[in-house]
Amino acid sequence: MTELQLDHAGLEILNPAECRELLASTAVGRIAFIDRGDPVILPVTIGMWEGAVVFTTAPGSKLEAAIMNRPVAIEVDDWDAERHVGWSVLVKGMAMIVDDGREIDSLDRLSVKSWSRPEIPKAWVRIVANEITGRRVVPISR
Repeated sequence: MTELQLDHAGLEILNPAECRELLASTAVGRIAFIDRGDPVILPVTIGMWEGAVVFTTAPGSKLEAAIMNRPVAIEVDDWDAERHVGWSVLVKGMAMIVDDGREIDSLDRLSVKSWSRPEIPKAWVRIVANEITGRRVVPISR
């Protein structure tokens, strides 16, 4: 049995493969970026495609961040307060617009669905990860 790697706060450090598995298991994340000098964090429906986090967005600040290839972060998590267990994964990278027709066709087959205004044309955004980290709350033995 392998010993858990813990960080300074006693949280289990997840390896990159575990982080990718958890990313693929959830449909909703939060994207963080700078918009006009201010930090912004917004929910997005996400998917995994060729090892990258992807989402769709209508014109606005998220799309502008992708068009400008700006640094962003995507965070996903899950928490069970009753059992006192949970995890969090953070992806840091660059937002890039997907504009290749074959790639868009492939992305359109994913189960990533926008929450609002399905009639508004959406663009695909890919997050090219520079760093993927994750932590899990280690249950306390009682």
